[in-house]
Order: sequence, then C-alpha cells, then structure tokens
Amino acid sequence: MLDILTQSALGAEDFNQQVEWVIPNFLAKRMITMVYADGGNGKSWLGLGVAKQCALAGMHVAFLDFDNPLNVLKQRGVHEKMVQGFRNINYIHRSKCPVDPLELLRQLASNAVSGKFDNMIIILDSLRNFADVTNDAKTMLALNYLMDIREAGATVLVLHHSNKDGKNYQGSNNIRNSVDNMYQLSKLAMSQGIGVLLQVKKERAAIKDCAFDISPDNLDLIEEDLIEAQSTEQDLDFVTAVKSALQQQPSMNKTALLNAAGFEKDNKQARARLDKYDSIYWLSAKKVNRTMYSLLND
Repeated sequence: MLDILTQSALGAEDFNQQVEWVIPNFLAKRMITMVYADGGNGKSWLGLGVAKQCALAGMHVAFLDFDNPLNVLKQRGVHEKMVQGFRNINYIHRSKCPVDPLELLRQLASNAVSGKFDNMIIILDSLRNFADVTNDAKTMLALNYLMDIREAGATVLVLHHSNKDGKNYQGSNNIRNSVDNMYQLSKLAMSQGIGVLLQVKKERAAIKDCAFDISPDNLDLIEEDLIEAQSTEQDLDFVTAVKSALQQQPSMNKTALLNAAGFEKDNKQARARLDKYDSIYWLSAKKVNRTMYSLLND
C-alpha cells in the first residue's frame, strides 16, 4: 500500500504545466469544456467549426456524434468538408459504432495512460447520448471516463442540452462539479453564417465570454467582436447615429449629442446606451458642470 502511494505522489516536476490554448480564451488544452444550449441554436455547428480549426492546426480530432442523424450530416456537408478533407479527423457515428456510447468512452479510458492522447481533441455530441444525465451515478461514470481521458492529454469538448427553461444545463449536478469550464450558448440574430455567443458559467482556466460565426459553406470558425455580438440591432443603430454626430462635431455635451443623433434628452433608453458604450466607441469627460463627448481615438 505504501509503495503505491509513493509511486502515485505528485512531484515538483508535475506542477510545471501552464494553461495552453486550442482557441485563445475559449478552449483550453487538456481540459474538459462543456457548451450547453437549447436544440437548434448552433451547438453542433460550433463543434464542426472547432473540429476543422483543430484539424488545420495539426491536432488529431475524434468527433463522437451520437446525436445527429446521417441525413442531417449529409445536408450539412460533413462528408465533403470534414471526412473527405482531413485525414486527422475520425468522425464516429452511432450508425457504424460497434459498441454503445458509454462503452466507447470506457474503452478510450482504459487506454488512457500518460501522454496517450496528447495533441488530440475529443468532441462529444451530445452528453445525454453517453449517459443518463438525470442519474447521478450513471452521469459520474461517464464523466470519470472523460477525466481519465483528459489526464492522458486529451482536450475534451462536450456539447450538451439546456433544461426546459433554457437557463441551465440538463441533468445532474455532478456535471458541473466534473467539467473544468462551462459555457451557455445562445444564437446571434445578426451574423453572416451561424452566429453563437458563449457566456462563461464556470471556469478553471482564464476563459472569457466570446462569440463566433461559423460558415455553413466551409465550416470556418471566425471570432466576432464581443461588444457587437452582445448588441441588438437597435443598439448598433444608436451607435451609428452617435458616431455620425460626433464626426460632424467632434465635441458635444450630452443633450446636444442626443439631439444631434435624433433622440430627446430625457430618453432613458438612449441615455443608458450612451453610458453603455462609453469608453468603447466614444469618451466622456467632465468639464465644469457638463459631460462632454468625443469619439474614441478621434
């Protein structure tokens, strides 16, 4: 017993690891990251975009898709854009897998010796297909397998569904306790392709809120400006109007600026937006008893 404790004990050399990124500020290497959302918001598209970016970076990609039917994958062009295009992507589908999803995880975990899965990302779509997420014990079994796989060097991205009200993930509290990082995904109304906003719900690495646009044509994953992604169409119209006014007259007080942008001085929503985007698109400065505004970097 003492021998196994001595052999298993951490040494100073085991603490040299720094956080490395697959995708900066979003996807940390050798960690389990979960993204959850209602169906139809773009989780699978995000997974495909991440898979392509990782493959282009030279990582080995295992996409374990036990959620989407083959006709949907055909419609999305998975064969041409991923399976045919990359030798370092293994796209695993329930229609051809000889074992059930949990057994597949068990077999991967049984091979999870140190360094076995270095430079590899495993994407699960989706968690409820690999475990009964309402059952604590069954959920923990699947997550223990994922933790073993992580400790063998793999980066793990888990796609999961939200609960009925859409405010939290579906299932056991063991999920939150076991994953390293967690995001809630929402769909962006304004995007060129499949736009997604990711808001941090748990972090063990220094992850941040972020936004991406996934091209359905080629699965390119394009990072979007977070401020614009979090803005409504009305917000952006307001920003355009205020910037235009400040271009015409470089310095104005609040009342004059709102009037020049087409808003009444007592419009609470306009005043709130003026504060919201201060130091982002324009700068305010107190001068005697007035607040003056000028364009940022103008």
